[in-house]
Amino acid sequence: MRKTVLLAGVLLLLFQAASAAAQEGSLRFEKTVSWSTSKLIELNATVGPIKVAKVEFTDQGKGRGGLIGRIRPGASELQTTLRAAFDVENPKVDEWVVTFTLEFLDQDGKLIDRAVEKKGFEGESKVHRTDHAILEYVVPLIDKVRVKLEARYD
Repeated sequence: MRKTVLLAGVLLLLFQAASAAAQEGSLRFEKTVSWSTSKLIELNATVGPIKVAKVEFTDQGKGRGGLIGRIRPGASELQTTLRAAFDVENPKVDEWVVTFTLEFLDQDGKLIDRAVEKKGFEGESKVHRTDHAILEYVVPLIDKVRVKLEARYD
């Protein structure tokens, strides 16, 4: 009898945990958007409890000299920095880690370059910036960006 009660309790806890995870929604999101700079693009993504409403892409300019050139070792006059600014909100006090993957695609859908970054969010709402160094001559070839988000409980 005691083992049966214990087993029932364990099963109940597992069921509640699975139910809570299901309520959080999917842990993955993917959307391909048109490449444009200095324009807010709606994502309306939810990964776990994390909401990512919008993204804005900007070209930060060449890496020669200046602050960016000093911060980023190996920066050259042939590179520029692309920035994606995500509007992120985690209403939970628990920390969730989001992996941001940006795949820059040409007009045929072929991959030009990829940027990946992980960031933890814990009960906060903020703009998260992902910077990616890329060869300047390929920027005009970018037609679309595949945005992939993946969340995990930390």
